[in-house]
Amino acid sequence: MEFCEKCGALMLPKKQEKKLILKCRECGHEKATKSKPEYKVEYRIKHSPREKIVVVEEEGRTTEEVSEDERRERRKAILEHFESDD
Repeated sequence: MEFCEKCGALMLPKKQEKKLILKCRECGHEKATKSKPEYKVEYRIKHSPREKIVVVEEEGRTTEEVSEDERRERRKAILEHFESDD
């Protein structure tokens, strides 16, 4: 699993002109692969329709007020935090 160097989003494999590249889902950044990445699904979690994700935001602030740049910076900070734990 690889993450984008620019925005920190997950990069997905994509065929382009008979070559395999990794392309960012968010910003479109592309990266050539040296070998075919191997992906393996270890297990799947099945959720019932009653299970929902609850998102709690700061009071007085809506998601429309957060710019795309601020979202990218938050993602980068989260990614750096998890990489520093290793």
